[in-house]
Amino acid sequence: MTITQIIIFVRVAETLNFTQTAHELHMTQPAVSHAIASIENELDVQLLLRDRKKGVLLTEIGQKVLLQFRMMLQSMEKVQQQVAAEKGLDVGTITIGAFPSASAYFLPPIIHHIRQHYPNLVFDLHEGSTNEVKEWVHSREIEAGIILLPDPEVDVIPLCQDDMVILLPDGHPFQSHNKIAIRDLNQQDMIFCKGGHEVAIMEGFEREQSQLQAQFITHNISTLVSMVRQGLGMGIVSSLALSTFPHDLTVKETTPLITRQIGIAIPSLRNASLAVQLFVRTAQELFTDLKQ
Repeated sequence: MTITQIIIFVRVAETLNFTQTAHELHMTQPAVSHAIASIENELDVQLLLRDRKKGVLLTEIGQKVLLQFRMMLQSMEKVQQQVAAEKGLDVGTITIGAFPSASAYFLPPIIHHIRQHYPNLVFDLHEGSTNEVKEWVHSREIEAGIILLPDPEVDVIPLCQDDMVILLPDGHPFQSHNKIAIRDLNQQDMIFCKGGHEVAIMEGFEREQSQLQAQFITHNISTLVSMVRQGLGMGIVSSLALSTFPHDLTVKETTPLITRQIGIAIPSLRNASLAVQLFVRTAQELFTDLKQ
């Protein structure tokens, strides 16, 4: 089988759509079908199922082969980058994933710094929930992901500690407090945002034997800020996520602190491409001096 056939299979497996794959790879649909059939014939196994109702599905062996093919393509990319480095060139593509607040906070300065020195590097960015990013790393759909730690299944590089803070509406009695005790938040109307915040917050309240009364649960920071501004409750949100959204509301630290650890996950740091290693080094230079 050829590298082109492997690329075609990986894309079909990711899109589960022959027509979309043909369009993205600038091929005809029969050519895509022929490439898949050639791989299946050579391996003598069925990798994809074509179901009229469910569409295209990966077989169990197809899922295993997909993981190996992704590793092969990433190894080819690594070889190309090493050859380019030997020639004094900066080329290649790096596939990165992150959850929304991490994407907004970490990726722009990292990419800006790298592009100043290596303008020809291409970044393929994927944004999803924290669990989705972890799964993409595990399945090697991406080469590196910014995740919530820990993750014992892959190599991780810690970046920073992210503290939860309280966002107060105007005129709230807690505005006179230097810090807000978690126990003082027992059964208070709270607003929090999904996207990696909820587990740390709930565990923090449980440790203090305080009952979290989630009056509203939002899916983005702008909604949370707007609801707090309208006096619908106190917001509890990560300082990192809040830093990406301008506002004029009062922010207070909690006591004790509720924290989460953020870092980079890579299937294998030892076998990472030059571009991934550069991404990790840059992230460490820019962010590991943050509060740990």
